Order: sequence, then C-alpha cells, then structure tokens
Amino acid sequence: MLAGAAGFVLFARAGAKAGALHGTAAPACTDEDGDGYGIGCAAGPDCNDHDAAMHPGAVEACNFKDDDCNGLVDDAPNCAAAAMDPSPVRVPAGSFLMGSEAGAADERPVHRVNGSAFAMDRYEVTNARYRACVNSAACAAPALFSSNVRPHYFDDPVFADYPVIHVSWKQAAQFCAFAGGRLPSEAEWERAAAGSDAPRTYPWGASPPDCTRANFAGCVGDTDRVGRRVAGQSPYGAFDMAGNVWEWTADWYDAGYYSRSPGQDPIGPDRGTLKVMRGGCWVSGESSLRTTCRKAELPGLWAPNVGFRCIYPEGAK
Repeated sequence: MLAGAAGFVLFARAGAKAGALHGTAAPACTDEDGDGYGIGCAAGPDCNDHDAAMHPGAVEACNFKDDDCNGLVDDAPNCAAAAMDPSPVRVPAGSFLMGSEAGAADERPVHRVNGSAFAMDRYEVTNARYRACVNSAACAAPALFSSNVRPHYFDDPVFADYPVIHVSWKQAAQFCAFAGGRLPSEAEWERAAAGSDAPRTYPWGASPPDCTRANFAGCVGDTDRVGRRVAGQSPYGAFDMAGNVWEWTADWYDAGYYSRSPGQDPIGPDRGTLKVMRGGCWVSGESSLRTTCRKAELPGLWAPNVGFRCIYPEGAK
C-alpha cells in the first residue's frame, strides 16, 4: 500500500512537471477546513481535512485525536494514558436480544440467544502478542509491517501495544489457538459488546460516538493504542469493541441466518464464502460502530483496518 502511495506521488509530480512544460496551471489547493493544508496545497497534505484544528504543526491536545498529524495520539507530555490490564474480561452465562430492527436487513429479525460463559481478550490482539506467536513459528507474519500512515508499525517497538493488522482470518484463528482460545462467534462477540440486560446501541450505551469513546473517522486516521479510551468500554470491561480495527469472528456469513439461528450458543452456518467482522474501525462512520453491525469479507483478506481478539473457556487464564 505504501509502495502504491509512493507511486501515486511520483505520477502526480510527473504530471505537474509535464503541465508546467506545456503551460498548464498547477492543480488548485483543496482545503475543505480552511487550515491551509490539503491536497495540492503549498503547506502540505492534511491528515483530517474536516477539522481545522488538526493539521501538521498543530499543538497536541489531550483529546484522543492526532492533532499534529504525526501518527500518535495525545503524545504531549501532560497527556496521561490509561494503564493496561492484561487479564481477560469475564462474560457470564445469560441471554440477550441479538440484532436490531433499526439496522440493516441482515441484522433482522431480533431474536433471543442464550449463551454459555466465557472469557474474552480485554483488548484487541496487539503487535507484541502476535510477534510472540511469530517468533515461536506458530504464526505467519502480517502481510505488511506498515500501517496506514506509518512506514514501520509491526516492527517498531513504539507500536507494541497497538492492534496487529494485515492478518487474514486464518492467521487470526491460528493465533487464538496458540493463545489457548479461539475466535468468538458472532453471538459471543455481540453479547460481550452489548451486554445481556437491555443491550446497548454502542458498547458504552446510546450516546453518539466521539473520539473519547472510539477511534473512528476523524480521530486519528490510523490505529491507536489499545485500551486508551476508558469511556468506550463494553458492559464487561472490554475496550475498543467499537472502532480502531474491524475484528474477525469465527462465523461464516449468511444474510438470512438470524431467521433460523438456534437459541443456544449459535455458531453460524456450516459453510460459506465470507466471514463476519464486527466493531467498525478507524475509518468507519457511526453506523458501523453499532454493536449489531455485521460486515462480510473474504477470509483471505488482510488490511490496515482489520484485526481481532480471542475468547477462552470460562475460568481460563
């Protein structure tokens, strides 16, 4: 992806040079937020052209955003980051209403699901955890070591506590087996995100998303350190179940599965061509952050906005 981006820059420069030779005017500056930065602007590109307070050289504030466009969030000396807790969260046995009548067609009908107890990763699987699996030869390395704006990501210790990306469904499943667990089913993931009693629209409740609760469109423009947003926790204490990276689940995708889903511990269809992702990501809009939102992708896909977390038998770890 970075090589493709570099190729685009070279092409654009070549075009500009050719235009100059033929007397053609250079492309106009596209600056939607009026801060002087944008596409074709003399000051340079902008990491968020919809927020005039975010641009290269801006003063970094403690607001869960990348104000100065350096790929880091709240990296000013006075910004405190929440401490990390490596223990999993516990999701007790219980029932909940799965799906949404207000969502997309594949989120209907709303149906009651009974689920067994399990433990789940508090955070999305990080570069550091995944690297341990690679070093043990139990996991294949990510397809790319970069992220959206960072040339070095998986191989840079600065990002050890950021979610691993560029991993396929098979790689995610292999890591979970290495860690003593497995990928969650859709039902398990949704119950952990929404809760059993009066399921929540978002992991934190019904309030609209903002950058204090989720890393989504307009906050960073890339992944962020897991566990930073305390206000965005699920009812059981899991972080980043909305935003940051889409998360692989175990289930095959079937748009009509909810109409015939069993009531106890459903595990999805027996076969299919697409796997289900949940949770939205750093480039998502509000709708994708809902606890009921389903996304279907080929299991071989890897991307800079896709990661995962694992679940474990109740009482594990």
